[in-house]
Amino acid sequence: MPEATAEIIEASTRAFTAEVHDGEEAPAFGSWVEVEQADTGHTLYGLVSHVEMGAREPGRQARAFGQSREELQRERPQVMALLRTIFRAQVLAYRTDPDDGGTIRQTLPPRLPSIHDFVRCCAPEAVRTLGAPYDFLRTLVQDPDPAVPTDDLLVAVLRQVRAAHGKAHGEERSEDALVEAGRALSRLLDDDHERLQSILRRVE
Repeated sequence: MPEATAEIIEASTRAFTAEVHDGEEAPAFGSWVEVEQADTGHTLYGLVSHVEMGAREPGRQARAFGQSREELQRERPQVMALLRTIFRAQVLAYRTDPDDGGTIRQTLPPRLPSIHDFVRCCAPEAVRTLGAPYDFLRTLVQDPDPAVPTDDLLVAVLRQVRAAHGKAHGEERSEDALVEAGRALSRLLDDDHERLQSILRRVE
């Protein structure tokens, strides 16, 4: 299992915000992350829709020093220590407790994640389980995060779908998975072929 990369600092039924641990890399926009709920046995799956870096202290503004990141790390380590990276993830699915079958359900979980729960980046095999019938795409299209360009997020998540299947089965299965997701997306877009083609072109 991947190491925890972040910790939840704010949560709701629909989404959570997490702070990246010092020394860890923030998950990429459009990538999947997971949270284990010790009290329910569920594993929650969220899609990263926003990442930002800024000052750790509220109201404090970061300033420019005219030095590379490596120079700052070497000569002004205290400056880097004052920065933090946070990201927001939209909760789109969960896996039930293994004792209850460990079923993947592409819908909101019955309980929200807890503050200070650890967040991990999903391994490719976990991303592959979040495939057909691609019900999470319906949530992204019909109930999008108003602060995020929906089509850009769709491009990013389709890239994740293709990459995850390619790592296990090669290029042919990767393209098959992308075609299957594209068909599901086409139905959700009411056969808006121009919009669909715009999304698929940017996946390449």
